[in-house]
Parts: sequence; C-alpha cells; structure tokens
Amino acid sequence: MDNHFFSVSNTGELAEFENKTLPSPFTQVAGLDQNTLEEVQGFKLRNRDWLEILPDDVLELPHIDSVRLHPESTCGNDDRVLVNTQNQPYRYICSLIITANNGGKYIGTGFFISERCIITSGHCVFVKDAGGWVRSVQVIPGRDGGNAPFGSQVSTNFRSMEDFVNNENSDFDHGAIILPDNTLFNRVGGYFGYSELKSSVILNTSGYPGDKPAGTQWFNAGAPTNVTDYKIEYMIDTEGGQSGSPVYTNSPARSVVGVHGYGGCPNKAVRVRDYFFQRWAEWSRL
Repeated sequence: MDNHFFSVSNTGELAEFENKTLPSPFTQVAGLDQNTLEEVQGFKLRNRDWLEILPDDVLELPHIDSVRLHPESTCGNDDRVLVNTQNQPYRYICSLIITANNGGKYIGTGFFISERCIITSGHCVFVKDAGGWVRSVQVIPGRDGGNAPFGSQVSTNFRSMEDFVNNENSDFDHGAIILPDNTLFNRVGGYFGYSELKSSVILNTSGYPGDKPAGTQWFNAGAPTNVTDYKIEYMIDTEGGQSGSPVYTNSPARSVVGVHGYGGCPNKAVRVRDYFFQRWAEWSRL
C-alpha cells in the first residue's frame, strides 16, 4: 500500500493494528446520537457539575490558520448563523485550544467520530512553521464563549497522514486527537458518522471562527461547486479558526463527507474517501 495513505503519530509509535490493511470498501459509517434535548430556540441547558469557566486569556487567542498562507474566507455576504451548542450536532463539534511546539497558542475546530476520537485538520496537530507536532490540545465540546458547558480535556496523543506531515500535501490534511477517556463523550452523548460524497447535495458546516465573538460556534450551508478526488469546493462562508470543522450532509443521514481547512472562495475541505474509512476506524480504536 502506498505510504501516502499511512498514519503517523506524534510519539513516533503506532498501535500494532495501524497501517496493516488495505482501505475498507465501506462507503458509510454510522454516527451515534444519544441526545434527547429538544431544539428550542434560545434555550440553553446548564449542568453545574460539568460547566467550566474558561480563563480570560483564551478569549484573545489567534486562530491556527494565522500561521498559514490561505486561511478560510467569507464569500460575498456573511451568511453564517450563531448556533445553540447544546443542540445536536453542534455539541459534537469542539473548540480546540492548541499549544504549538514553540509555545504559541491558537484556536481551531474538531468533531467527535467515536467516544475518544476527535477529527480535525492535520495542520491543527502538526504545524511545521511552529515546530512540528503540537504539544497539547484542549478539547472543548459545545463551547459557548467563555463557558465550557460539557467541560474539557487536554490531549497529547495525535495522528495525521504521512504525506501531510512529511510533504505538506494538502490532499492529506486531516488528523486526530485521541482523548484520554470517555468523559466528554458521556456528556455530549453522540458523534458524527462519515461517508463518501456521491452526489451534489447541500453541505453543512459549523465551527469556531476567529472573526466572531470568542468561543462562539457559527453555521453555514450551500451546494458544492466542484468535487475532485481529494477535495470538495464550495462558497460556504468560513473564517480562520474553522479549520477542522465537519462538512456534512443531512440526507439520508447526518454524515461527514469532508474536513474543512482551506479558503480562497471557493473554500475547500479534504474529501472523505476510501482510505479514510481505514484510518479513522483505526484512530477510533486507540
């Protein structure tokens, strides 16, 4: 199997089962939703046993895309909408506080695909211009400004793709944050499924942009403008900080088809395709 498709780790060590088999033939992996909260506009549930008040300094952090040449873009009028992060699937989407290898701190976005696996952009866990593999990432599901309604966890266990880490190949720019246990999943109650995009349907994305009030999550949607072997292009509004956001469809089921990460109008996501099913399944087992 071509090592372009191989997984690499920030520790240099892999589990025995990683990179051992060919991509699976599956075209869809189901998500899980255990959330029963009604989606009532303006209602926000609070559980004081979980709630963390975030320190003021995290409200002023730059976005991870500020160290790259092509951050995400607003295409024409800004049509993004603020979401209630208590509701599904927004509670499965996480604000990331990234501490780079050089000590710099940045914001990004990620999302659950299993109890302990958060998918994000590769450049949220490996930042070449900031020293390579990041030191740590604080994962805050459903962040709401200065509040972490489901709490947070810090991880130092990361994965990405060999061709991205070694060659900065944007076609392979996705990665994983492995949480230490199931604490956050038990609170948010679900995760996204994923599938290969087969038709031109409406795409949805939601994440944590750096141009909006700090720590707030914003949604936008639209049709793809172009689909290639490795990328999905669209005029959906995004901004820096939304790297790692899920690009997902709602029909026939809620399913991630891409990992948002690039701007330029059209903006772009790395497309979920055959080898993703193998890598993401492996990362979900770690």
